[in-house]
Amino acid sequence: MLILIAGITGFVGIPCARSAFARGHKVRGLARNIDNLPQDIRDQLESFDTMTSPHDIAAMDRATIGVDAIICSFAGIPEMFMESQMLLVRAAERAGVKAFHATSWNYDWTLSPGSHEIYDDMRAFSHHVAVSSTIKPIYMFTGAIADYYFKRSHYDWDPATKTFNFHGPSTFPTRYTTAKDIGNYVLEAITAPNAADGGFVRVQSFEASPEDIVKAYSAARAGRMTAKLNCLGSLKDAEEKLNEGRAKYGKSGWYNYLRYCYQYHIPARSWDYESVDVARFPNVQQTSLEQFFHQNPDI
Repeated sequence: MLILIAGITGFVGIPCARSAFARGHKVRGLARNIDNLPQDIRDQLESFDTMTSPHDIAAMDRATIGVDAIICSFAGIPEMFMESQMLLVRAAERAGVKAFHATSWNYDWTLSPGSHEIYDDMRAFSHHVAVSSTIKPIYMFTGAIADYYFKRSHYDWDPATKTFNFHGPSTFPTRYTTAKDIGNYVLEAITAPNAADGGFVRVQSFEASPEDIVKAYSAARAGRMTAKLNCLGSLKDAEEKLNEGRAKYGKSGWYNYLRYCYQYHIPARSWDYESVDVARFPNVQQTSLEQFFHQNPDI
């Protein structure tokens, strides 16, 4: 199978590519800069098309010719998610591609309209595709991406002090999926016989509370290093910070306050779901929290 991964150089694109290669598939890449790809992926690509801008229709048309399936892992920002991804859907229509996995590795954004600016864009995209396209995308709900929380977001994890920051009760469990597991779930979904039927997929790797994180981190490091917790306040405090941010910055300044969407709405269960589709993909071995820390000694 020849699979196009759009946004292959990104946070999810890279593990999707490795998962595809591990299953014996051919991969074509589409992104702005091939130099951002690890060498092991570059060496195995069938080909690579360079996007000169988020609206590079010609590159999308070239990239979609002859592929069997598309995984869109464009960055989850409004311009890329709404505009670039919609242009890619149109290119897929012209190329006759039916299996399309959309950018969607989040909590369940079909719930609680108005609670999250980017989730609203995701909802709008899925609605527009449903009413205007023959393509039926796959959307995957994964909860929080563990690698992002512990490697990219200093608001959540302070790598210098090994401190996990949170609002609300220290015993509340968050759903997490590792980037590696996401890659495996995506490949199982996009290569399934019914992939062109699209729909919503709900999975996870593990659930963990702040207290669970401290215990698992210490166990994974065999007591040589320990993690700490820092409670930033109650759920009410997080809600107030979110409302203050919206009032101050408006929708166009979403990046200034979006972290409080997660700090409030995850423990408030605004977007929660049950990972009912894990059983559909028995080939994916779920990573545990302690395994995740073992596999990432740099955390």
